[in-house]
Order: sequence, then C-alpha cells, then structure tokens
Amino acid sequence: MPSTPLLRLRRRVRTALLPVALGAGLVALAAPAGASAAFQCDASALRGSVLGAPALEPVTANRTGTVCTSQSAGGAAAGAALSALPLNASVLGASTYVTPAGTANDKQAVLAQGGLGSLTVKALPTLPIALPTATIPANLQSITVPLGTVTSALGISPLVLALIPGLPANLTFDLTAAIDGILPNGQLPNVDLFSVGAATAYAGANCSGGRARTFGLAQTADITVLGQQLPTEAIVDQTLDLDTGKAILSSLDVTEIPLPTGLPAALTSLLSPLLSTIQTVVLKPLVVALPDVPLPVAVAEVKLTPSSQSTSATGRLVQQGPHLQVSVAGQRIVDVVLGEATVSASGVDCTVPAAAAPVEPAVPESAADLALACTSRRLVLVDVLQKGRRVKLLGAADRKLAGRTVALRLAATGRTVATAKVATDGSFSATAPLPPARIRGTNRARYQAAIGREKSLDLKLARRMVVSAVSARGGRVTIAGRVILPLASPRANITLTRRLSCRRSEVVKRFRPAADGTFKVTVDAPDDATAAVYRMSTVVRRTTRSHTTSPTYTLPRGVNLTR
Repeated sequence: MPSTPLLRLRRRVRTALLPVALGAGLVALAAPAGASAAFQCDASALRGSVLGAPALEPVTANRTGTVCTSQSAGGAAAGAALSALPLNASVLGASTYVTPAGTANDKQAVLAQGGLGSLTVKALPTLPIALPTATIPANLQSITVPLGTVTSALGISPLVLALIPGLPANLTFDLTAAIDGILPNGQLPNVDLFSVGAATAYAGANCSGGRARTFGLAQTADITVLGQQLPTEAIVDQTLDLDTGKAILSSLDVTEIPLPTGLPAALTSLLSPLLSTIQTVVLKPLVVALPDVPLPVAVAEVKLTPSSQSTSATGRLVQQGPHLQVSVAGQRIVDVVLGEATVSASGVDCTVPAAAAPVEPAVPESAADLALACTSRRLVLVDVLQKGRRVKLLGAADRKLAGRTVALRLAATGRTVATAKVATDGSFSATAPLPPARIRGTNRARYQAAIGREKSLDLKLARRMVVSAVSARGGRVTIAGRVILPLASPRANITLTRRLSCRRSEVVKRFRPAADGTFKVTVDAPDDATAAVYRMSTVVRRTTRSHTTSPTYTLPRGVNLTR
C-alpha cells in the first residue's frame, strides 16, 4: 500500500496527540488546552432523531468554539441517558485536542473524534407504533350448531318445538363481538433489531511541509441485524418481519356471544332465558377448539450507510461515521449518524522556521506499520490460525514497544498460552497449543495480545476462510489459504483486494478455489510501496444440507515487499 499522507498523519496523530480511547469510559487528554492560529474543530458522539423528536445530540465537544481547544465530554452516564429511548449505548464520547499554545508553526496539529462504545436499537412493546390491523378469517367469525343439539343440551321437549312454526335446522352464533374483546392483542416483540460494537469518526489536521493538511477516517466494529453478524464495510438495507403474536380465539369470552337474530319470535322467547346455559354448555366447548390466528407481522426496515467524508474549498473537512435508519411498520424510529468529527485549516500559518532542523529520512513502512495504520490501538493481533496441533498467532505493535514481551491469552481460560518478543519493525509471532476439541470451534476459542495495559481486539480461531501463508519476492506477492467447506454450488469466485487507504481498496484479482477449498494466487506487487495489505472474500454454503449462501472474509494480512 502506498505511504499516503493520510496513513503517515494517522500514525503521527496516534503517537503525538494522545487521542481519547472509547472503552470503559472517556479518558481526558493529558496535554494542556490551547489554541492554534485558525484551526477549528468540533465533535459529536451521536446526532439525529428518534421517534421523530427534535434533533438528538447528547454529547459534543468544542461545538460553539471559534478556534480549536482541547475538550472532552461524555462517558458511560451519557450512554445510560438514552435508556428512555429505543436505544441502549454503553458509552458516548466526543473530544477535541490541539497542540499547546507556543507550539512552532510547522508543528501545529489538531484532532477531533466522536463516537460510541456500543449501540443497540430495540423493538419494544411500549413503542408508539400503529400495528397492522388483524383480520380474522370469515369461517372463524361464527359458529353453526344444529338446533337439535342446542335443545337437547337444554332439555327442551320436541313436543314444545313442534308448536313453533318455521324452525331453522341450524343456529349460527356471531363471534365478532367476542373477537373485538381480544383485538388488538399484538405487541412488538422485545428484540434487538440492530447492534454495533463500536463506531468512531476521526478528523484531524496538521502542518506538514509548510502546508496545512486535513484527514479523516471512521472505524466500525461488530454489526449485527436480528443477531446475524454482517461485514462492517457492507451497506446494510434489510426488511425484517417481526412476529406480533396471535389472536387466541380459544380465549373468547362466551358471555359476549348473543343469540342469532332473525329467529321465530316464539323460539327467541324460548331460548333467551336459557342464553347463559347455551353459552357455557353448548358454545364454550366449541370455542375452546378454535385455532389460534397469527396476527399480521410488523415490517421493520434497517438501513446502514457506511461512513462518509466531505471537504470544502475553504479547507473544512467533515468525517461522519455510519448513518443508521430504522423503521417499524412504516414509522421511522431511529435516524442517526454514529459519530461525527470536523476540522478546518483555513488560514493556518504553517511556515517552517528558517532555522528548522533537517527532516530525518522516513523509515520505510512495514507490514506491521500498516496493521496499526487504521486503528488507535498500539497493539494488534493480525491473524490466528491452526497449524497442525498448534495455533499460530501473528501480530503487530507500535515500534516504540520493540523488545517488549507480548502475552497471548486464550479467552476460554484467561490464561497466557504463549509469549512473543516485539521485533524492531513492530511484528511478533508465536505458537500455542491447540485448545481442547470441545471449545475449538466455538466463540470461546478467541485469542488476545497484551503488553501491560495495551491490549488488542480478540480474534476467533474457527473461521470459514483463512490465509495460511503470504510472501513477496521479485516484485510478486503469493497468498495461499483455504475456504472451509462446504463451498457454494457452483464454486464462487474469490475476490482479492488491496487496501489503498483506511477507506479505499482496489480489486486485484478474481479466481476460483480448488474443489477442496484450497487456493494459491500470485499477483504483481505495487511499484510504489514497501509493504501492502491484502484481503479476500467469497460466499459459502452455511451447511452441507443448505443451498443458502453467506459472505465470508479473510482477516487483512500485510506483507513486506522485496525487490
């Protein structure tokens, strides 16, 4: 991947500006507040509307400031404040930072970030949603009983009936009044429509080479819709059917069932005093046998548009996180942007002082550098894969951690199963025993890297697509791996992409795996880079008996390029 200004600047911000971490809470920035020439910045954790109410924006930083200052706001309490809405957030945070007053013109920098630790959108029974109107089938809206059955149950003599002219053969009892007593009885189910593990937008600016430069990026993790996990870079646009219950006809109140109309007056006079007995003795057993009628489902729509970025001719950059829209039964309940950060570099003086020291030559980027380029973490677990009876663990750390020991832990036990030393280029690797078979394919078989308080995200061992080897030689890159069976039928192509920046990638090649799922592909290495990051995707059948397919991805894998 080319050494773009965005990635260089991202690393510079990560190490020099001490960005806020969204996790257990919002951590205050250590640097003193200050103002820089004409840099402007602001941040918002969550912005939009819920249930059509006026604009919701619970946490902001430096929103009213004319110049950028160091501020931070939010935390777990801000997330808890949303509990009265169909939202549940663990933490909301917004922060801005600017280098202290007196910083040399060519060293000025600002950073704004806003986002949330996790967010869940729920369909609640208490939501003011107009549910679909229930329609009971016509054949269940009445009960027909032979007249003889009714009179026999009441002990009425046939001689008495013989005195009444125009007797009907059957009596049809109308159930609509009783049905009205149980409708509407459908409510929205208490289910999670959508959840996101984390979403943060970053926008920054600094002086570089005598000019003011801006950058922006957004990070999103663990997106699920009705419990199904989806790729974080995907556009989500799904229509969901929510079960709103049943009309339980067996629970009808038989006392609400009247005598049939249009009967001979003499028969009505005979039966009216005995209506209660008819209801309990004749009709009740028939009502109990009536089937339940499912109520019309409530349709929910979930749309998630990936992060976006806009710039203006005046040097203002706005970075937004994902845009989430959720509707139920045609009514919009959530329309929010998950994180927003803005910076402006208009008029900033980035003049390099005449006596400035010469710029040190740039250190060539390594695969480890690229693994850290799009995250605020200083420690990343790059891949976890089974190698025979062992588990191979690959990772990357900030170069400043070179020489430190990394502890590699298994989530199922919390114990350290291997250690590794961080190399000078930031890379590390180790092997660990294969976990017991009973947890090997479960979510408990996850691994995490740690150095002191620095921790990586955890990675799952069992995945449907893995890269077993990646190498570069003579301007060519070779990647080998396997798609875990069952494959799609017919076999689906594998798409190989190369990351160009934290938000952009290009398709390098499409090819098919072997029948057993193995693959090996060789492509030209980029000419203008010292390292590159590749990722692959395809679709697979969920089970051997199912023809339904779902997408699967490898983890991003970096490689140092050699000539």
